[in-house]
Amino acid sequence: MPNLIIFGGTFDPIHNGHLNTAINVQQFFHFERFIFLPCKVPILKNKALATTTQRLDMLKLALKEQDQTANFAIDTREITRTSPSYMVTTLEDYRRELGQTLAISLLIGVDSFATLTKWYQWERLLHLANLVVIDRPGYHIESQVLLNLLKNHETSEVQQIKNVPNGLIFKFNAGLYDLSSTAIRSQIQQGYLLNADVPKSVANYIKEHQIYTRIKE
Repeated sequence: MPNLIIFGGTFDPIHNGHLNTAINVQQFFHFERFIFLPCKVPILKNKALATTTQRLDMLKLALKEQDQTANFAIDTREITRTSPSYMVTTLEDYRRELGQTLAISLLIGVDSFATLTKWYQWERLLHLANLVVIDRPGYHIESQVLLNLLKNHETSEVQQIKNVPNGLIFKFNAGLYDLSSTAIRSQIQQGYLLNADVPKSVANYIKEHQIYTRIKE
């Protein structure tokens, strides 16, 4: 059964935590397509500090350094919208384009899953896709609504995620990567070297364009 997974995010900047998570997911699931989906207007976050073009450039550079057999690709539909980005709208687009039988999964961190009830029309997400939730040891979901959602929709069967079009939740431990784009931006603003936090090509791009060297109002 054809399948794909979508990894949405601001990627401001893309870093090795994002990439290692994506690599581990692909090595485990082997999705036919792994789509990075940079969003233009982060709904639940502060405004991005790099421009849309810069974020997309950095993402392209980072993926060029990866193994091409991982089937990584970039979808720019959200950053070309003039309206705010809602995941449910994007998933509706995919369904219109690819049909109802394709197995579509959405990759999110457990911290994002914990805020799922704040997402626009969040109840419709599982009608459109599966969720692959990146678990973290020691992280506990407290919302009874989300606990019930897990109880009713969770699976541990890889083939179900790859073959069932929607309606399932798979909790996956992709490894613990103590990296965040916020922390990386802060380090750059304080004059620290990027070290191994981002791919070399991304580090060079950030230095060349002097991104994040001061906080934008």
